[in-house]
Amino acid sequence: MVIYTNTKVDGHLIKLILNSGSIGSIITKQLMDQLSYQVDCTVSTRIITANRTTKTLIGKIDDFLSKVNGIITPIKVLVMKAIQYQALISNDWLFKTNAMLDWNTQKLQLNQNN
Repeated sequence: MVIYTNTKVDGHLIKLILNSGSIGSIITKQLMDQLSYQVDCTVSTRIITANRTTKTLIGKIDDFLSKVNGIITPIKVLVMKAIQYQALISNDWLFKTNAMLDWNTQKLQLNQNN
């Protein structure tokens, strides 16, 4: 399942996709630069996106501290060049935040108990 939304990450309004079927969390290079992060290592992997285009990854960040709705969650993210969204959050982030997704109403509840 996929939910498209706008949210604030570290004070920046971004386009976010919550995707329970994604292989990992992804951010754009533009967002990485905007949040003053750098890749921890480069990766030469290509992935096929949901719209079936092939993209080359720039690298990965091992300890990306995302702050969404006041909850700070460290996750690993892959970095790629511009795409239709600025961040894609997968099961790793959803699990760490103990997120409860209501697919019918497309609402997400984050639990700060972690």
